[in-house]
Amino acid sequence: MSDLRVRPATRDDLEAIAEILVEGFADKFLAAFGRRMDCAHRIVFRTLSTEAEGHRLGGLFVADYGGRVVGTIALRRREDPEAPFWPATAILFEELGLLGGLRALFYLSLLDQPCRRNEAYISDVAVAAPMRRQGIGTALLLKAEEVARGWGKHAVVLDVSARNEPAIRLYRHLGYRQERRRTALLAGLLLGEACWLRLRKELPVRSDAP
Repeated sequence: MSDLRVRPATRDDLEAIAEILVEGFADKFLAAFGRRMDCAHRIVFRTLSTEAEGHRLGGLFVADYGGRVVGTIALRRREDPEAPFWPATAILFEELGLLGGLRALFYLSLLDQPCRRNEAYISDVAVAAPMRRQGIGTALLLKAEEVARGWGKHAVVLDVSARNEPAIRLYRHLGYRQERRRTALLAGLLLGEACWLRLRKELPVRSDAP
């Protein structure tokens, strides 16, 4: 795919990113939003827009194919400043009401995982359904690894459901190895995903990294 490039996300990409994320993680959003799944795209878009206003899109990248956003990936460091709690929470309350917002906040918090200072954490890897199995996921991951090397990180890590066999095959093909297996009973009960794998890939650190 010669017209494919992975680049930093911009404000103009946020609608497409929200659509791809909601499609790619529909089961997680359905568990969190329940009968208000119709609000999912708007919530994700508004949350991303809030982050853009705070200039916090630095770790968000998109796969651009001929001028169209067809995939996305997020990368963060332990030392990155935490996003302000209230703006994203307020969006959930406005869209879902108090009880629905609290439910969604709790459900989505179950997916948050830490990383070490010498690692970069990969999340939200998603490709538009019609464009899957064409190397876009690989291109996104390789870009994330390149950025992590530039940050001086020794490894990239991610968490994936043990049931997501296609994703696990891709990660292992690219050199990711299982670091641990985690059983999260609460996540299993509420999100339908109790078993998670932490995968890690060691990176050669650039000599000119900061």
